[in-house]
Amino acid sequence: MRRLRNRSVTNLLRMGHCAPTVMQTMLDASGTETCWLVKLTAGLPGGIGNTGGECGAVTSLLILLGLRRGRRAMRDGLPTVVDEGHELIGRFTNRNGTIFCRDIRGHARLPLRCIGVVRQSPELCAQTLSTDCAGAIPRESREAYRRLCAPCEAVGFHCAHAVFQNLRSTIPVTEELLDGTSAFMGGTVFMGLTCSAFTAGVMAIGVALGEIEDSRLRVLRMIGIMAAGGNAFADDLNAFNRVMNLGHRLSAWFTAEFGSTQCRAITKCDFSTASGVTQYVDGGGVARCDAIARQVASRVEGIIKRAQGGLRVARDEM
Repeated sequence: MRRLRNRSVTNLLRMGHCAPTVMQTMLDASGTETCWLVKLTAGLPGGIGNTGGECGAVTSLLILLGLRRGRRAMRDGLPTVVDEGHELIGRFTNRNGTIFCRDIRGHARLPLRCIGVVRQSPELCAQTLSTDCAGAIPRESREAYRRLCAPCEAVGFHCAHAVFQNLRSTIPVTEELLDGTSAFMGGTVFMGLTCSAFTAGVMAIGVALGEIEDSRLRVLRMIGIMAAGGNAFADDLNAFNRVMNLGHRLSAWFTAEFGSTQCRAITKCDFSTASGVTQYVDGGGVARCDAIARQVASRVEGIIKRAQGGLRVARDEM
């Protein structure tokens, strides 16, 4: 655990952002060199597109849980990654008091608390993987999630995967990508948090446009600018900043289009209750969410094509 914590700090000093750092640390621990996974997390810092949502340390680890178990691994009618995702989120919350970036950072100019979060997060994943997670979700909530899975599987709908499937001509959609993003359904393992279609859009931008920061000097410069009250997230200050900023601009479009980036606010349903699931299914929620996923994919495709064509993606184009 000490080596894992030390590696986390070393990576943070040369990468500068939470989600890529945690992903790189876990890859280092397994002796794996997989750049696309780090790029997949490029837009997740700041709480998924710098919106203050789920901490990048959590989302990176959820990707790894999905990769390890695969999207077809089931336990009593529910994907195994849902049980493990709730176990991980519970451990993270117990350790840090919250899973939300906005609450971890607070109003501090320098996000010093994030250092401890990043340092300790990989061991939470190891603890989760060594635990029987069958009791991570209360029985009634687990039954509600299981009931929600059935109609989604019947029509082949998965929030994040629907976005990726509509981007097949733009990004490589592999079995590993689908496995790794299997936890992002129903607003992160059915918890009604950040819309998983929006999250997938941010991830897709990372896969297509992401670059990897690897410079202590550049990270030090970014920290200095942050301490002085400057724009530490300018595109040219850190290789991850551009995707994170594009993700934030995507959030502005998404909020204007659907009223919120939060799954529960959009669906007006609580998936942890039987009544909430019934309301969602009987009210045509699956079809509406599929339409949202298609709109996100179309918007993201335009962003990627303009960026790859060398055109600046301006705010008014989002």
